[in-house]
Amino acid sequence: MAKCCGATGCKCAVTAGPGIKIDGNGSPTSPYVVSSDTAPTPTALEVTDTPTVDLTLTGTGAAGDPYDVSAAVRLDPTPPGGGANLLEAGPDGLYVECADVRTCLTAGTGIDYDPATGEISAEPGTPTVVQAGTGVTVTGTGSAVDPYEVSATPPETGCGLEGDGSAGAPLAAAVAAWPYPCDVTANAGGVYCDSGGVLRSEPRGRVTFQQDQQVLDFADVAVPAALDTQVATHTITVNNPDPCRPAFVLMEGEVDADFNLPAGAGAALGIATDELSYLRNSGSTAILDTHVQGTKVVNGGTIAPGGSLPFTLVISMGRGSGGATYNRLQSWLRAFVFVL
Repeated sequence: MAKCCGATGCKCAVTAGPGIKIDGNGSPTSPYVVSSDTAPTPTALEVTDTPTVDLTLTGTGAAGDPYDVSAAVRLDPTPPGGGANLLEAGPDGLYVECADVRTCLTAGTGIDYDPATGEISAEPGTPTVVQAGTGVTVTGTGSAVDPYEVSATPPETGCGLEGDGSAGAPLAAAVAAWPYPCDVTANAGGVYCDSGGVLRSEPRGRVTFQQDQQVLDFADVAVPAALDTQVATHTITVNNPDPCRPAFVLMEGEVDADFNLPAGAGAALGIATDELSYLRNSGSTAILDTHVQGTKVVNGGTIAPGGSLPFTLVISMGRGSGGATYNRLQSWLRAFVFVL
């Protein structure tokens, strides 16, 4: 302005925008005067109360009457839980008096409480009662110089147990050293608890014996000429007496046959396809009721716990010649049952 305004007037152009008016020509004697061409509109202001604060708004927002916002705390005169509200509003803020709080406290069993001073202490003359139960001992009177001392009484141990239950000697099963060269973990049996709470070992081993005899009489039957011809069978059912473990069976079969052999006659006796003996009359007179006996032991197999297994002995004859006949067959089946 100093450069463009002089005694002859100002050459600077000043233009009024919306809501503005300009008076004067910019000379020293008639300077520019910028003013609003409308009355000012005060800023709108509102306040909203909350459950704990009460707000108040005064003034119009004008220069001579500015807004004034103040707040006052809201104290519930009737608390939902009943009783009085101990919170107070003072000139320096909110406060609660200790004397008011003390009236809210009461002394329980074994407690002494003074509401005038707020002191809480143990009620004198009422010691705590401590009673020892099974396996526990209690010493002391419960005073500061003679406090109660509770300790466990070492348990009495019987057969099979050792230790007193302490950290240095815990209760444990009294066991012997493993005397075998094999590994105990891989080969030892187990120990179990029965329905009466008694320790039990694994089932005991068992060995049993079963047998059956069969006698067959015939009216002179011709001995077959073909080898290993089946002439009779004998069956026994072997039982496993152990309900827990399988049984291993060895079978022994024994056969006795009575032959009539005319002069020059021959006959063979066997079990299944195994010929056990052969007789031949090389004399000139007949041999009557001569007998031959054979036996055989075989693996009878394995029987499931509590189960049974049939075993059949096949009696065979062959090489019959010269009018050889048989008239009696006796057989025995013997089962040796092992449960280990």
